[in-house]
Amino acid sequence: MVLRTVLLLLAVAALIARAVAVVEPLGIDQSLWASAVYGMGRGQTLYVDVWEQRPPAIYLTYLAGFTTLGWTEATVAWLDVIAAALTTWLLWRLGTRLADRMTGAVAAVLFAALTMPAGLYGYGGFLERSVCETFIVVCVGAIALCATRIGTGRGLGWAMAAGAFGGVAALYKPNAAVYLPAVWAWWWYVLPAGQRPLRMAVRVGVVMVAGALLPVVLTFAWLWSVGALAEARTAIVDFNRYYVALGLATPEHLVALAKAVWLRVKTDPVWAGGVVAALVACARLLRTRTVPPLAALALCWGGASLVVIFVNGARLFNSYFLQAHAPLCLAAAWWLVERPVHAPRLARVGRAALATVMTVLLVFGSYPGRAAARTADDWHRLTGQIDRATYLEAFGGYANNRGYSARANQELADYLARHTTVDEQVFLFGINGAGVYFLAGRLTAHRFLRLNFFYPDGFPDPRFHISAVTSDLAARRPRYLIFENLHAASVIGDALSHLTTEPSVLALLDDYTFEVQIEDFAVYRRDD
Repeated sequence: MVLRTVLLLLAVAALIARAVAVVEPLGIDQSLWASAVYGMGRGQTLYVDVWEQRPPAIYLTYLAGFTTLGWTEATVAWLDVIAAALTTWLLWRLGTRLADRMTGAVAAVLFAALTMPAGLYGYGGFLERSVCETFIVVCVGAIALCATRIGTGRGLGWAMAAGAFGGVAALYKPNAAVYLPAVWAWWWYVLPAGQRPLRMAVRVGVVMVAGALLPVVLTFAWLWSVGALAEARTAIVDFNRYYVALGLATPEHLVALAKAVWLRVKTDPVWAGGVVAALVACARLLRTRTVPPLAALALCWGGASLVVIFVNGARLFNSYFLQAHAPLCLAAAWWLVERPVHAPRLARVGRAALATVMTVLLVFGSYPGRAAARTADDWHRLTGQIDRATYLEAFGGYANNRGYSARANQELADYLARHTTVDEQVFLFGINGAGVYFLAGRLTAHRFLRLNFFYPDGFPDPRFHISAVTSDLAARRPRYLIFENLHAASVIGDALSHLTTEPSVLALLDDYTFEVQIEDFAVYRRDD
């Protein structure tokens, strides 16, 4: 009882420690979504006036957050903290319901304390905070908790609720639809052998699908009502199919995924504990044809997460792996706490060995020091011990030819806010600075918030070409045009460095005069 209480208090303390990240700037993707949502809040229509390739759920989440908590950068961090708290609670409930209270407490503290973005990633984890995967995990945990309520003779309402959460997960990323059938299969497996009528399984599956369709249909109806359904299809289906296929070669991609997983197993206590526990569960399943419900859920959830990570595409970003943390914590908690009837001595040795390995990785790894250092910096900024400009230089540097710079983004936004009115529009030819619209409180003059959506030409739609964009901008005549230098040895970086030599861009700049250079941003003002 005392140990369980201590573990839960540690989980709460870890969640509170995450909250100091409210002073951190927006990451590259987060700033893009914030700019899109700022436009939505000012009357612009998603996919029509502000265009991005993700499904609508992430924008609706940000819109709800900004509307409720305020139109500030801190809201994005608060959304991440709220999602982490919900996931922690869901793991506690699942562990308690499927095993015992100690297992639930261990799962909760493993997730809350060992998956802090400040410890796992560089720059305080601001690039991996409040991404789609953050909220997908909450949805999958809710699906699993609802599934535990479904009986063989009743509980179809819980099946409907599980399906609804599955539909919401797919609205963050379509490939997250894999989680619903994975949880359905787990529910079917854990039923007693004599209580698995096929008719019941089909009925529950149909109800789940119906529940999943409900949020999807409602979202499509909303998009249709605002005249954005056709553009949404182009973004979510056509462009994503084109984007994911870039550089995707299945054998090489499988090898890259295996290496990425192995790297995490060698360095991350959650991955080490979860993967070892999953292997133990698989061995037991092969040997005895059975495995405890909690371990089975971890296997189904974790296996589905690997599928989703794989089909995300060849770019194995850290954020893709976020969705594996929850099932890994469940698996590790199951093995660390379980008291098996058979071979109890061997199980004790195995648990002790696993706990030792996880402790060694934690103590001698970079996680504690990185988490402590970043949390301390955030606290110093929160209490005014570090000025804003100095603090922001820790996120990408400043004037060092590295591309992204949080301080430069803020300086550009401040400049535009001072030199324009709220009704005047601006446009950025860039990628990393797409949050300038949100930071400056100004609307974009063109729906494409990032350069890589239309340059270099690749997507087979004439509206996604540089000449079409410059033609639209010439008609709208934004007050400022900004050109970003990425300092990146990549296709996009090289293309952007030659952008001002494009004939259509040169023609557009005939009506503009260079005004100021703000770090990597060249700012041009319209001639009146």
